[in-house]
Amino acid sequence: MKPIIGITCDYDWEKSLYQLKSGYVEGIIRCGGQPFLIPLLDMGWTSADIDLIIRHINGLLLSGGQDVHPRFFGEEPHAAIGRVNPYRDEMELALCRQAVKAGMPVFGICRGIQLMNIALGGDIYQDLKAQAGGQGLICHNQPAPKQHGFHSVYIEEGTRLRQILGAGMIYANTFHHQAVRRLAPGLRIAAKTSDGVIEAIEDSNHSFLLGVQWHPECMLEDTYMLKLFEAFVEASGS
Repeated sequence: MKPIIGITCDYDWEKSLYQLKSGYVEGIIRCGGQPFLIPLLDMGWTSADIDLIIRHINGLLLSGGQDVHPRFFGEEPHAAIGRVNPYRDEMELALCRQAVKAGMPVFGICRGIQLMNIALGGDIYQDLKAQAGGQGLICHNQPAPKQHGFHSVYIEEGTRLRQILGAGMIYANTFHHQAVRRLAPGLRIAAKTSDGVIEAIEDSNHSFLLGVQWHPECMLEDTYMLKLFEAFVEASGS
């Protein structure tokens, strides 16, 4: 039986439109999973709604999208923050925490890695250039096609990510101005760029708890990127 993978969706308030890039769905299907799209429930959702969703899926994929509102890690909005959707933040934070509590595999992509870290007690840079010494940073918002591996990512030895990829360095795409800053308790750094920005985090003691800052769903023809989906779906089916 195929594992059911819950995938969070973005929401466009102006168009009243749920949206999700097809690569997330394609990656799950290609690796033997059954996608289950999770729409944003408005302000009326309850903990019972979250429990119901978690009971009906085998793995949770936290997709990319807008910035996370800084109030969820105790800060005021920085002048350089982008668009936020606090309703989505609240629901996905609850989903992530409940999934982790249940021991469910969780895979976070771009915004997803940041939300995962916040959900478990860490925080993020609201803007890398403004808060992380902008002059020493490499480019983290590529002027290149989304399927292009734009910069190097260095995988830490002894990590589950290193085991999954079987490589110490890969090329990844990059479309972000925020990033993990202070790690949540229990998480470890799994990968960085040459400027020290955290590109992946994990909890080796969890069944599968991994977040990456890049967008593997845009690079499914890259063997390394497909391995991430394969490992996630496999963990969700075990």
